[in-house]
Amino acid sequence: MFQLVSSIFSGMRLLPTFMISPSLAALAVALTTWLGHSAEPATLPRIKGTLLPIVPEGPASEARLAISKALAEKLGAIFSTPFAVVPQADGPAIRLRLAEGPPPGATHREDYSIRTSAGGILLTGTTDTALRHAAWDLLHRLGYRQFFPGQTWEVIPRLDSLSLTIDADESPDYSSRRIWYGYGLWDHNRATYEDWVVKNRMDGGFTLNTGHAYGRLIRSQQAKFDAHPEYYALVNGQRRVSPEAKLCISNPGVRAAAVAYALAFFAENPDADSVSIDPSDGGDWCECDACARIGPPHERAALLANTVAAAVTEHLGKDRFVGMYAYNYHAEPPSFDLHPHVIISTATAFIKGGKPIKDIIAGWSARKATIGIREYYSVNTWDRDLPGAARGSRLDYLAESIPAFHAQGARYLSAESSDNWGCNGLGYYFASRVLWDTGEAARRQAIVDDFLHLAFGPAEKPMRDFYERLDGANAKARLVYDDLLARLYRNLEQARTLASGRPDVLARIDDLILYTRHAELYDAYRTATGPARQAAFEAMIRHAYRIRRTSMVHSYALYRDVAARDSSVTVPEPARWQNPEPGNPWKSSTPFTADELTAILGSGVANHVPVELDFDVTEVDDTNLVPAPLTDGASTLPAGNAENARGARSWFTVIGQAPADIELHITGGLIAHYRDRGNVRVRLWKLGGASVTGESRTLVAEDASVPPDGVERVVHLTAKEPGVHRIDLDDGQDLTRVTWPAGQRLSWKMSLDDFPQSQSGRWTLYAWVPPGTRKIGLYSAASGGELRDPEGGKALDLARKGGAFLSVDVPPGQDGRYWKFHQVAGRVSLLNLPPFLARTPSELVIPHP
Repeated sequence: MFQLVSSIFSGMRLLPTFMISPSLAALAVALTTWLGHSAEPATLPRIKGTLLPIVPEGPASEARLAISKALAEKLGAIFSTPFAVVPQADGPAIRLRLAEGPPPGATHREDYSIRTSAGGILLTGTTDTALRHAAWDLLHRLGYRQFFPGQTWEVIPRLDSLSLTIDADESPDYSSRRIWYGYGLWDHNRATYEDWVVKNRMDGGFTLNTGHAYGRLIRSQQAKFDAHPEYYALVNGQRRVSPEAKLCISNPGVRAAAVAYALAFFAENPDADSVSIDPSDGGDWCECDACARIGPPHERAALLANTVAAAVTEHLGKDRFVGMYAYNYHAEPPSFDLHPHVIISTATAFIKGGKPIKDIIAGWSARKATIGIREYYSVNTWDRDLPGAARGSRLDYLAESIPAFHAQGARYLSAESSDNWGCNGLGYYFASRVLWDTGEAARRQAIVDDFLHLAFGPAEKPMRDFYERLDGANAKARLVYDDLLARLYRNLEQARTLASGRPDVLARIDDLILYTRHAELYDAYRTATGPARQAAFEAMIRHAYRIRRTSMVHSYALYRDVAARDSSVTVPEPARWQNPEPGNPWKSSTPFTADELTAILGSGVANHVPVELDFDVTEVDDTNLVPAPLTDGASTLPAGNAENARGARSWFTVIGQAPADIELHITGGLIAHYRDRGNVRVRLWKLGGASVTGESRTLVAEDASVPPDGVERVVHLTAKEPGVHRIDLDDGQDLTRVTWPAGQRLSWKMSLDDFPQSQSGRWTLYAWVPPGTRKIGLYSAASGGELRDPEGGKALDLARKGGAFLSVDVPPGQDGRYWKFHQVAGRVSLLNLPPFLARTPSELVIPHP
């Protein structure tokens, strides 16, 4: 029977305390871990008669009745007893009640409370949306979960009785929380996706519109724009007449048209909270003199947003807003303050100017903008639903970024994502928890434990390994893709054995077998050439479509987009994605049989073998470095080179006498198309000891004087103390050349623990092989190059498609000498040698012996 206890807490976000029958002891242990507190409830006598009825109070409401019925259905499943929904009840009940008072403001439509008492359970919400959140929150506190979309990923606990204490007031930290599919919904996933959104409180009470809008503005008043070509942007002396053109914002007629568009939008959508006035994508901003006098694109875009917001507020009142991105050419904040009803969503990619996201947010905040975030948790064209390839799979990023953005004032977050719950599902679920309550980020491990225990039960251990390999932060797990597949399949094989007799768990494992098969098939396609590539492509698309109802991969995006970006493959006309079954020869909705799943798993295990290293990987301390020894002949070795690289990179040096000058010759902007990434940024750090921030490094000097213009400039950094220093350089993924005077001691670190150095073109550098070394172990993802022994002979071919662990024996007499990585194209990491490389032995630093 359902038992209630008197409320003993108030004003706190609390999770339930359970008193569970002995048969549910195992669940009690799991839930105690999840709850994070150990309050003892005061137990009341059993309530006599039927279980608590559910009462939707107040005036009749279809929404409230639907919420009540959904709550009754799930409680009935949990307690194996029907719960009645009644219009009124005199005794204890579960009551759903709208809060008294005026309608809530735009950012308080989701506020609710849950109270337990001798009179039952009271759910109070400011709106029906808030009451729906309260109902699903109550179920969550009882152990109910909808981890991923679809019935397979629903977890319904089986309870006999419990005591429950809740006195909780809830309000989301982000007023708008969206995880949405960049390629949209197909025939199979709309209902399951919307169901997940509701059950995880992601259907926010505020809808923020920020998408590119100039095209919609033009089309809404096409006749006017046709009559006034001067409304379009002037580019290269001509008005760029296009449905997605930029606008001549200096023209008063354009600003009037934008106001008319916004007012018409609200008239057609009276329940809308906001209208987007974001520019169309790309460049081609107006070059007329009047627009130039307003300022750069970000000044013009903000001016138009302010103009529209002022008019909307004047005509419609204070609860209507204007949305716009901080993105691309209009990422920078303007020189003037924003209207209070302009919401700026800062994009976390495609930012011009090279500034970090936190600085862009701070700049817009300083201009009094309300802040949102435009995220990219998964973009199918970037990651193709592969393991660890998307930001949404990185729990560390989610745990750090969502609270950090909130701390900077962000109250809205919209994340482009994909229907790829096989690789990113745990990240999407975790993000939903943190977007509601940023404090949940600190409970990351508890949330993961809860997921693994409730979703996989007896198979929790191998599935923990499986999900750790899917985490995008675990780059080492994906160094050798065949090794990754081998270990994923073996995790699933072990999990399937342990879950025997648990059909609910087996169904989830089977979904992930089908996901892993996609990862295997896509790799076969991307690495194939010639006729085999077409065959591999077809096999991948057929599989993606057949498993589409699992939501493990974004079948819609793969089917629509992959061939459009690969001229070496084709989709026959009858098999095009628009053509339905049964006439489409590539489409089949036939479920996979148990025999097929067993065959996929067996084949995966048989065809992929885990890598076993024949050497030990050594750990190094990069804060205790010394100059490498100069052996006989080392000073006469010809100098190598590794001048050009993209993105972030580092060099290490040891300063003997201070102060010391470090001279760098830097040429930024070697790729003209990317000269909008900002100046090259260089920092010098002293390593070791503790800084004022508590880190074992201290910032000594920094420079951002080198523009991305293809012209070489000299930068001087001064080391003020002796010891180990590191130089960090970042060019925003442009291409930058860096050289320095011969003999200046600077070395690259090439280990698995550091981000890969992104050398462009071929590079040649030296490594020190200490005395007594009998085998060299390394990792290579290079497309060319070789390792040469001290005599100049070829010791190892480094070209390894997809990455591989390699080793080579060190003949007697060739240890305690310098080996050369010659004409290498790509990444190499040293695993059992000092992981540092330099142009010459005299410039090399190594860990202290």
